[in-house]
Amino acid sequence: MIGGGATAPGKALLCGEYAVLEGAPAVVAAVDRRVKVSWTDKVTALPPEVDATLRLARERLGPLPPSMTLDVGELQAEGIKLGLGSSAGAAVAAAGAAFGHHGQDLTDDDVLDQVFDCALRGHASVAPKGSGVDVASSTFGGFLRFARDENRISHARLERPTGLVVRLVWTGQPARTSDLVDRVHRFRQDDSDGYRAAMDRLGAIAERFVRAFEAGLAQEVVKEAAAYSSAMEALGNAAGAPIVEERLQRTGELARRFSGSAKPCGAGGGDVAVAFFVDQASAEGFETACRSAGLHPIEVSWGAPGVSSYAS
Repeated sequence: MIGGGATAPGKALLCGEYAVLEGAPAVVAAVDRRVKVSWTDKVTALPPEVDATLRLARERLGPLPPSMTLDVGELQAEGIKLGLGSSAGAAVAAAGAAFGHHGQDLTDDDVLDQVFDCALRGHASVAPKGSGVDVASSTFGGFLRFARDENRISHARLERPTGLVVRLVWTGQPARTSDLVDRVHRFRQDDSDGYRAAMDRLGAIAERFVRAFEAGLAQEVVKEAAAYSSAMEALGNAAGAPIVEERLQRTGELARRFSGSAKPCGAGGGDVAVAFFVDQASAEGFETACRSAGLHPIEVSWGAPGVSSYAS
């Protein structure tokens, strides 16, 4: 055994799904359910995004230990992915471990930028159509405003609006992001005007959500999240993709009952919903109602620290 390694947080996309692929801004939050990697001298089978990240890291940094163990248990429920960015977190943790092994300080901004670049390219081996927002969240942590225009990526730290209460709910239904994204891509090919109209609508709402978040306007965040969910549902209907499927619709109905809003947290089709409220009592009532409806609130802390290394 060699020991030592790194951890990286999962993520929850608060707004910007699909539109972020067309240059619109997104808001993403790191959560305290973490991926952990540890160096080992035993050769182990690793996911392709981790293998690719380590290969890139060796090319950039030099020799590394033979392999690593990977623990994504905190981002799963009964062995099923929760949709909190486990593959991105694994790539980031692997990159962080590599830089840490070579004595690089993961609290240094320049080093973090290199970790992000390495993990982003490694993760692209399994998600070539992704924006990289999940990789950014796992690298830098906290709340981020993220945008990507072609290969130009920008990100900036945000503060959660005072009074904004955010909750996560697992639908119990896993989803394959790649399948949903492929359907949306086919929609773009088959109906470019319809696709552009859907993206313009999502992009405009994402801009309003970001402005409200930056301005600290909690009630406006709740409002724009509801609008974004409706726009995601319209995109799904047009593309023949079950983006806001039955369980996600039910989550939204329950959030509205408690004067809040909820939307898919990611590509949709199941996985996780994110809900927004302006008082704690409403959020707690929502979670109780979710449990009664067979939905599963997920306990997290928001704005978790980004990637970090640890010694053996």
